[in-house]
Amino acid sequence: MMKDKHGAMNEERRGTGEQQLAERLAELERRLKEVEAENIVLKELAYQSAKRYEQLKQLAKENDELRRQLLQSPWSEKTGKTDEDERPDSWFFRTLRQENAIMPHPERNEK
Repeated sequence: MMKDKHGAMNEERRGTGEQQLAERLAELERRLKEVEAENIVLKELAYQSAKRYEQLKQLAKENDELRRQLLQSPWSEKTGKTDEDERPDSWFFRTLRQENAIMPHPERNEK
């Protein structure tokens, strides 16, 4: 009878231990899926980041080339000016020149 009690207790402990192992295994599998999903997201973010970095490098090259062309343009060579506000195609200065041409200057009329 004593053996039966001990055997039943051992089986009960074994069953509880197996249940705990199964729960632990299920928890680890769930965590593994979470980590794999997180890894996929991180890989996509890394890909997008690398792609954006390449775009920024390309834009920097284009910007440098445009600056070089601007400095070498015939207009900047003639005038020595490279300020963007002073460019002949600047809307502000083109409009200002037109306004000055239309509006009489009081100091000119007094002479």
